[in-house]
Amino acid sequence: MTRTGRRPGKHDTRADIVAAACSVFAEIGYARASLRGIAHRAGVDPALVHHYFDGKVPLFVEVMGLPRDLPGTAAKLRTREEPQGSAIVLAFLRLWDGYSAQAAGTSPFLSLVQAMSSSPQAAESLAEFAAERFSPLGGDAGSQDGRLRRGLIGSQLLGLGFQRYVLRSAPLATAPPGQVAAWVGPTIDRYLHDPLRCADPGGTTPAEDQPGAQGGAGGTEVSGSRYA
Repeated sequence: MTRTGRRPGKHDTRADIVAAACSVFAEIGYARASLRGIAHRAGVDPALVHHYFDGKVPLFVEVMGLPRDLPGTAAKLRTREEPQGSAIVLAFLRLWDGYSAQAAGTSPFLSLVQAMSSSPQAAESLAEFAAERFSPLGGDAGSQDGRLRRGLIGSQLLGLGFQRYVLRSAPLATAPPGQVAAWVGPTIDRYLHDPLRCADPGGTTPAEDQPGAQGGAGGTEVSGSRYA
């Protein structure tokens, strides 16, 4: 029977709830999990779950968005003067490979995708996770150019995660993290450091590809917020 009220003595009830939520999300996914079921797994009254977390989404974001080794990994990436795309990809894969290895049921990344699809808050958390914590950018990350680069890097990492952990498509799902990082890293490097180019304002063809166009002409570079 589920206990009611607070547990006697000094006990970290919040940590018990987080641990129980991690197990439930991994076993049955986000959509089927309920706060009552998590409370039952933790052995506490459902009211205690609501006391510590304002709903299922904040609890899920904490469980899936703050892995134990994330702060140290992100700090190492941010301290690099010239972050390498392969290092970002490798950190991303090691994080989620570790989660997947611990989960006995549904892939944690799949649970995160389910939460993102059903909640703007979860989607925002996932975007922050992929773009901010694992894609340190030079210059002003809040600028138009920085936001574009962050979005491109986030789209690359999330797409990679979907292929590896949800669709489980070979070879991306079966190759070692180092090999995948070698494949994808150069694309991240381009998003980090190279000038980005816009399509021609009158169509979808990059200006540099048009007959007679000169590289860099026509204000097509995105870098430095130089939009056509």
